[in-house]
Amino acid sequence: MAELTAKEDGKAQIGLAQAVAAHAYGLTLTDLELQNEKASRARDVGMYLARVALRRSLRETGRGFRRDHKTVAHACRRIEEAREDAAFDRTVEWLETLVRRAAGVAA
Repeated sequence: MAELTAKEDGKAQIGLAQAVAAHAYGLTLTDLELQNEKASRARDVGMYLARVALRRSLRETGRGFRRDHKTVAHACRRIEEAREDAAFDRTVEWLETLVRRAAGVAA
């Protein structure tokens, strides 16, 4: 099996974050493009997972989600603020662990 280049690995990791976030919200990957509250929250969580759990850059995450790097930064701030809710914090923490393990990334 051929090794992935850093760029391919980054794309795969962002795809993993997208898939986990979509699944957590009962959406498909295509649904992440929708303009509604549920898709927006799932997209924000996916960007947060790519950025925080997988340590992808703002620009790389933005490209993966077809968004601007400023949108990624804003999404991450929204998720950080929402984590003040204990139940949501536990869910995000669990998703972070899931994504890290699946990607083989150390905490």
